[in-house]
Amino acid sequence: MNLEQIHARLAALALPPGEFVLHSSASLVLRGILPEAADLDIVARGPAWSRALELVAAAAATLDRGRQDLRVKVGDDVEIYDGWLGEPAAAVVARAEVVAGVPCAPLADVIAMKERLDRPKDRRHLALIRAHLQERGGRLDAS
Repeated sequence: MNLEQIHARLAALALPPGEFVLHSSASLVLRGILPEAADLDIVARGPAWSRALELVAAAAATLDRGRQDLRVKVGDDVEIYDGWLGEPAAAVVARAEVVAGVPCAPLADVIAMKERLDRPKDRRHLALIRAHLQERGGRLDAS
């Protein structure tokens, strides 16, 4: 998904503002670090999590357990979590930074997750993040 597709997909999900954050690769697309992401990883609390469960009740999504958190899968391109790698959603959402009009996990959180998982794609993404940061003088803020 590119930037426009991410915005369109988020609009279609109709998650309540201020109650979710975009995490992982899609947040890197919004920051201009990656050109596209395979899917959206979303952390949702309160009303946004309730909205995700409504999608399950309407048979438009499925509910299962992800690595450590409950996960609602919407099609093959969206995963909505009730936490992130064991951290409660409320704490993750509270740290949100608005990037390209979308609440995103802070870049420091994305870096920590990618270092923790250490998959081949995470290593590639970390190299791109480092290059991006070097261009920006090492700043981790959302701009």
